[in-house]
This record gives sequence, structure tokens and C-alpha cells, in this order.
Amino acid sequence: MKRNSFGLVVGGLLALGLLLMSCSGENGTDGRNADPVNLDSLATAVREEVTESLWDTLYAKPYVDTVYKILFKNAFGTAWMDSTRQALVDSLKQADYDSLYEALYDQVYYDIYSQSVIKQLDAYKWTVKEKINLAFANQYPLMYKDYVGKSGEKHPVPISIKVRNTCPTSISIFDDDPCDWKKIMVKAWIPDWTDTGTVTGFVNPDTTDVFAPPLTFDMAKAVKLTAPEKVNIQIQAYALENDHEILFYSASEPTTLHPVQVNGSELEGVKERNSWFAVWVTPNMDSIPNILNDLKKKLPNGTVKVYQKYSDDETMAESSKRVVQAVYEVLQARKINYVQNDKVGSLGQKINYPIETLRLKQGVCIETATLFASILEALGMQVFIVNIPEHAFVGWRTDKDSNTLDFVETTLIGGTSTFAYANNSGIEKYTAQVDAGNFESGAAELIDIEAVREYGIMPNDIP
Repeated sequence: MKRNSFGLVVGGLLALGLLLMSCSGENGTDGRNADPVNLDSLATAVREEVTESLWDTLYAKPYVDTVYKILFKNAFGTAWMDSTRQALVDSLKQADYDSLYEALYDQVYYDIYSQSVIKQLDAYKWTVKEKINLAFANQYPLMYKDYVGKSGEKHPVPISIKVRNTCPTSISIFDDDPCDWKKIMVKAWIPDWTDTGTVTGFVNPDTTDVFAPPLTFDMAKAVKLTAPEKVNIQIQAYALENDHEILFYSASEPTTLHPVQVNGSELEGVKERNSWFAVWVTPNMDSIPNILNDLKKKLPNGTVKVYQKYSDDETMAESSKRVVQAVYEVLQARKINYVQNDKVGSLGQKINYPIETLRLKQGVCIETATLFASILEALGMQVFIVNIPEHAFVGWRTDKDSNTLDFVETTLIGGTSTFAYANNSGIEKYTAQVDAGNFESGAAELIDIEAVREYGIMPNDIP
């Protein structure tokens, strides 16, 4: 802060003093026969008290000298201030000195520290995601963890700002305007949709850094959204100084929320994009207990064994297939038809969640695949979504941690096809992709649900 700004500080201090202190009775007394106040002694006392209180918050002793030189010498030495001086004397006779010093501290803090901090810091919008897909929104920190923009810099979503400490490093702490690092807190929220995300950090002199508060969306509200909705992200930046929050940046940025059922496009370059199909694999859905009861009726001795061999089977692969066949038949009994979804007004594919597929008794390939995979994951099987061009179905490890997979075409649960037919159909589709080299080229892929869970991709909590 430049020294010529202290005139404003003095004006603020005097104004505060006059507002805080009411004049006493006639002849400058307060009815208690108080002794006259010696202004020189008063000046010395105030200076010593405030200097001691503020020493930790003032950058250098010359600032103190300048403030009090102006306050007690220049102000009181001016002829037109005589009446104000007398009013101050009268007020001081009845003042609560502790309150006076506290008020002086707060005012000096605000005038000197706040204005200096605001002058030293600068902030501006860095990233604003114009489209937020609620299917992934609560997991954006993971999805964009290592994402960089076209300039090669980190590119956090859905909102971030850059904060710059403009004080040049060439200035020494012994100069009139010493520089130091600043502790920053940035807050962001979407009214009625998220909590308030907060992130803190430090910005050194002549340095710029990115601050991206995470947003956590209310999924109970998200599932009720049936069409895109325009909202505004609120963002504020504060300097944290001596238990004070000094606001130096505030903005409101527009964005659009898209329904939680939409598998919408994300920014180009997001890694392992199709792994995020796993948010639709929901092993904790409400219908699992009922499905488990139905499975028991179809398995030997009413027992569901996962990677444990049934006595009638020769291999673990046979026992695993027996369990998968029971799941197929339980779902087939629920008569889930293959039906294309209605659009929801957003770009991207609408994917109902397994619980919705069961309620509606209809679904497309990815919906029957995520439903089937949800049940197998709930049972403890190592399951895969097989994602091939224009289609998806399910695979599983024939034994725990085995490299041998088996497959089932899950769309056939909507008809009269036997499990054996669906099993062969899945194997044929997988083999065709292998022969075409699509798994090597990336045109097709196996999404290992166990692996993506370990990575951190969790199911969406859909009631």
C-alpha cells in the first residue's frame, strides 16, 4: 500500500471516532467532575496501545509512524479542527476506553488491511462448464482429475477462477510496500442444487494459481429433473487475514443442468470415457432382496454360490454359469421388453437406471446390460460391460480372478430365447469383435466393473 493512501485512513478513523462518541454535558463534563484530558498524554497512550495491538497485523513500523503523525499532528494542528478537537476531548471523558480501542482496531484493520489486500489481489474466470451432466456431476473431480486444456494448463470443472497476487517479488519486506503470500478461500454453489463447495490455498507474490471448489449435487432432486434447466453458479473469493474474510471477487456464471439419465458428451480428451457407464450399475438398488429370493428358488438347495462349486458341477465355470442362468431366468420372468427410450431434450443417450428398467419393464441394450451387471455385482461376481459399436451386453469371469470370460446377450431377456441361446449369442458377438481387432483398436472395450470401482467410479444413488 502506498503512503499517500493514509489520508483516507485518517479520515475514516476520525469519522469513526465522531460516530462512536457522543458529546457530554455542558462545559465538557460528564457529571462526574472528570479531570481535563492532556492531549499529548492521550496521543501517547493511544499510540502505544494501538501500536502494541496492531504490531502483528501491520507490515512495518513506518506505517504506524505515518498514521499517528498525521492523526495527532496534522489534524489537531489545523485551525478549523478546533471545534472537532474539543468535541473529541468531551467524548473521551465519558468513553469506554476498551470499546474505543476495539473500534479503532477494527477500523484501522479494515482501512489498512482490507484495502491493501483488495488492491494486491486480482481474480478472473478460468473455466465454466457450460453443460453439466448430472449423471457424472458429483464425480467430476475424479473424471477431470488429470485433465488439461488446450493451453496445457489444468482445466478443472465445473467452475474455477485464477487468483493473482499482483505484488512484484522485486519489493523487499523492508520497503514501504512489503509483499507477502496470501491465503485464499474460494466458495462456489448453485442455489437450491448444491452445497457450498470450498477450497483454500496460498498465492505467493507475483504468482497466479487456479482455485476450483467442488460442487456436490442433491441427487434426490436431480432424479426429478426431466429436461435441461438453466442455472447460475455463484462464486466468491476471499483473502483470509487474521480471522477475517476479505471479499475481493464475486461472480455469477451461467450453465445448464442435464437430467441424471442422460449420458451426455463431456469435454474432448476425458480419459476412459466409457468406464463411466459404471455409474448406471447399481448393486444396492431396492429390488435386489426380492431378486435374491427368486434366485434361491432356482439354485440347488436354495443357495446362491458365487465362485463356489455346486456338487453337481465338475468345474467352477459350470457353477458360475448356473448362477448367471438363474439371473437370466428371473429377469426373463419379469417380461422386460426391448424398447427404445424417449428423448429428454438433451444431447446424448438417455439411459434409465436398473430400478427404472424394472419398474417400466422395458429397456435398450445398455439398460438391460447395466441391470444384469448390477445383479451380478451385488452377488459378488466379477462382471464386465462389453461395449461394442452400437451395442452392449455382459460378460463375467468364470472363476474368481480368472482370465477366462463368458458372455450373455442381455437383450434376449425380453423374449422367449433360452439362456443357452443368449449365452452363445454373447460369445459369438465377442468373438466377432476380437477377430475384427476392435478391442485392440479401441472400437470395442471391456469395462471391468470391479476395476472401475477400485479407481473410484461409484454407482449413482437412485431411489
